[in-house]
Amino acid sequence: MPEATYGRLDEVLRALGFSVRVVEEKRTRVYRHGPTDALILLPEQPATDPAIPHHLIEVRKTLEEYGIANPMEFARRLQKAE
Repeated sequence: MPEATYGRLDEVLRALGFSVRVVEEKRTRVYRHGPTDALILLPEQPATDPAIPHHLIEVRKTLEEYGIANPMEFARRLQKAE
């Protein structure tokens, strides 16, 4: 899994069609993919912080499970500078 920041992960999820809302009291970012109802919950972290590997794995698994992106596409998008 490529090294990625929470900011880059946010960019990738939004590019894949996820909307996001922040639950301040829980310090959580809730990503929702409208067409599939897939949900991804991530901690509210500075955009420049490296994403924790198990968060990347959970995102990858959700994207694959819901048919949004396969693991190779997800890895490519994380590495690609937009």
